[in-house]
Amino acid sequence: MTEQTVDSERVRAAVEQMRAALRAWAEAVAPAVPAMAEEFVRLAEHLREAGVVDEQGRPTRRDRPAWQSPYGPPPRRKH
Repeated sequence: MTEQTVDSERVRAAVEQMRAALRAWAEAVAPAVPAMAEEFVRLAEHLREAGVVDEQGRPTRRDRPAWQSPYGPPPRRKH
């Protein structure tokens, strides 16, 4: 088995490059985050207005008979 040495200067340089790249990415994404949050708020408002969810964000119950289930009627029990 060959012995590998770790060059601490190369590791520090690589870590600094990663840190700089992540910092640049975070700075680039930061302005979009509030706009995205506002869009989610608008989406939630539209879902409430449409009656799809209630005030807590839970799905509202649909008024339809069980036989109108999108999955079809339940299977019959065999005795």
